[in-house]
Amino acid sequence: MVLSKSCSDQSSAQRVQQLLAVQEQQARARIAAAEARATIRVSHRLHAARLYKDATDAKHAEVLSAYREAQEREAAMAPPPRTVLDRLLGRQAESTGTESIECEIAALRADLIAAERAASGASSNLARVEKAEAADRMSQMGQMEAERRNAMEALAEVVMARRLVQVFPAIAYCGAPFIAWAGSKVERNRRSYGPRNPQARNIWGLPLDFG
Repeated sequence: MVLSKSCSDQSSAQRVQQLLAVQEQQARARIAAAEARATIRVSHRLHAARLYKDATDAKHAEVLSAYREAQEREAAMAPPPRTVLDRLLGRQAESTGTESIECEIAALRADLIAAERAASGASSNLARVEKAEAADRMSQMGQMEAERRNAMEALAEVVMARRLVQVFPAIAYCGAPFIAWAGSKVERNRRSYGPRNPQARNIWGLPLDFG
């Protein structure tokens, strides 16, 4: 009968390396996820605000072009100026039928005012959305940077635990959880207090700085 290899068949050093490999993989996965989330994407709200502004600008340009074209047609239909003789004889100016073009210009002027208000409102709305998006982006970037920093610290703790095993191979018999805890403890002390004297030892006789 063939027996499968169980966890009890592994040596202490193998169990330590296995645990540290899992922790390292998890830390690197967290770093990769934080860096992937750092990619700036345009939100639907900002995209809609930009489309609305483009539409209102296009409408304003269209109405303005039509208004100027109607003014040019009105100028072309203007009657010739009255001479001094016409005024002395009391002659009336000739009617050129500009009433319809004047009504058209009045309607276009009202449309132009409405288009200008819509374009101004769209610009103000886009500015508000961009400001809100910038604040949200800063907050998200801060959160992602904090996640990345925590993952980097976790990876540094794994590296420190590996150094512990390399310097003192016999520590593997203390168990993988203890080594992982010791590595994180030493690395946190290094981050808190900075580099130490390489000759300094803790209560177990282990160096405090594994540089």
